[in-house]
Amino acid sequence: MLNQARRFTVAFCLVALLAGITLPLSAGADESFINSSGTEAHAATSPVMVDLLILRPIGLVSLVFSSVLFLVPVLPITLLTRPTEIGKPFNIMITEPARYVWIHRLGTH
Repeated sequence: MLNQARRFTVAFCLVALLAGITLPLSAGADESFINSSGTEAHAATSPVMVDLLILRPIGLVSLVFSSVLFLVPVLPITLLTRPTEIGKPFNIMITEPARYVWIHRLGTH
């Protein structure tokens, strides 16, 4: 019972910490500023911070999870049944999550 209360407390503190970081950023995200060329631009800090602090770590965890799933059940089954089509599950389970984590620009999701 005590272990479950500790888990809840840790989870609550993590959510409060993430909310404390991202909510002030979203409050100022709609403000405009004048950039160096003299035109009005909008600040895009909120999507970048949400992407950096929340979405990218989730993407990294999903990449690790899908890699394990690819190596253990999918790879042997595919090699036994359709060895010429190994690229299809590899692209879906490895390549796409890796592109999301490392190649896509911050704030585009």
